[in-house]
Amino acid sequence: MKTQKTISVFLLVLGVVVLGVGIYGWLMGDLNLESLRHISSIVYEARTESRSFEIPITGTVDLFGEGRGTVPIAFLSTVMNNAIIIMIVGIAFIFNGIMLRVQSWEAMKDLFCVQPALFFFMLFVYFPIVDLVRISLTDMRMLVADPQPFIGLRNYRWLFLQSGWTRFSESLLITARYTFWELFITLVGGLLLALLFNRMNKTFNALRAVVFMPKYIAVATSAVVFIWILHGNYGILNYALSLIGLKGPNWLVQADTALYGVLILTAWRVVGYAMMIYLSAMQGIPKDYYEAAEIDGADGVQRLRFITLPMLAPTSLFLFVTTFIASMKVFQSVDVMTGGGPGTATNVMVQWIYNLSFRDFRAARSAAVSVIFFVILLVSTALTMAWSNRSVSYDS
Repeated sequence: MKTQKTISVFLLVLGVVVLGVGIYGWLMGDLNLESLRHISSIVYEARTESRSFEIPITGTVDLFGEGRGTVPIAFLSTVMNNAIIIMIVGIAFIFNGIMLRVQSWEAMKDLFCVQPALFFFMLFVYFPIVDLVRISLTDMRMLVADPQPFIGLRNYRWLFLQSGWTRFSESLLITARYTFWELFITLVGGLLLALLFNRMNKTFNALRAVVFMPKYIAVATSAVVFIWILHGNYGILNYALSLIGLKGPNWLVQADTALYGVLILTAWRVVGYAMMIYLSAMQGIPKDYYEAAEIDGADGVQRLRFITLPMLAPTSLFLFVTTFIASMKVFQSVDVMTGGGPGTATNVMVQWIYNLSFRDFRAARSAAVSVIFFVILLVSTALTMAWSNRSVSYDS
């Protein structure tokens, strides 16, 4: 017990020191604190010189004046670059030190097994969200070197009160239209195919595999193929339509059909996945329900309405939530097939965020749009789950 307390004190002290170093680097680098700006400017100048002449960073800097805190510039540069990792490591030390004082060593063994996953989530999931908010409060541009000055809520003012609002509302409407049709294709198309292929024999097994196979093909690869399929003059789809006397549009070039061209690829990819999810759920419905309904005189439509659909409600909810989130974040197919065009006809939200960063080089504005879009997705998902808890029965 005494050894455990000694280790806990050591971890607490070490954690406070490491956390302090990380916070110092974060204030000096990412936050660009005004009182530390004279030190960070020395580090930035050393970095520029190092990149220009392709030499290591050399020299020292006096942190407190009068030679009381001389530190190598290379060390400060490393601390600034890795401030968040250092802070997380410091928090981990402090957390372990506290836990060693309140629980037994045996319980700590289980906690140690979980901590690598917690570290991973903090570093790659939660920190990027926090840093995204920080970037949205700066004037960060992709082609401008460090540092990025803080400008407060100016990017949000541009988004809600200036020219950004028109583009944001337009992009959000396009994304909503795409999401509606993907949800319709996934839920309705998947259910109909599941009802059609709900036969357990070799022929239907092969057909199910064929329908499901597109889910495993890379989106970018599929998009390139569909650019050819949907070509106005040489595409196979318009050729097939001409055989029955119909003239197909130039799908990806005309503004009124470009989004539907992307949806054709989406339907080809997602409907087989939804079919398999529904099929697995259908196989779990007790046959007694259908036998009892048939004895009572229920026909096929009534059995579908009063047994199959209610029992598939949890599966439909799962598909709805996952498809909603995925479709709101659609990017690859749009980027490869249309790039958001023609004009802004397919400029879905993630495509606009991408263009803001890598075409307009306005990373801070892109971050502000991303934060608002994240909040919209979070609220929408929370409302959907709250509604499902009251309306969807999970009894099987």
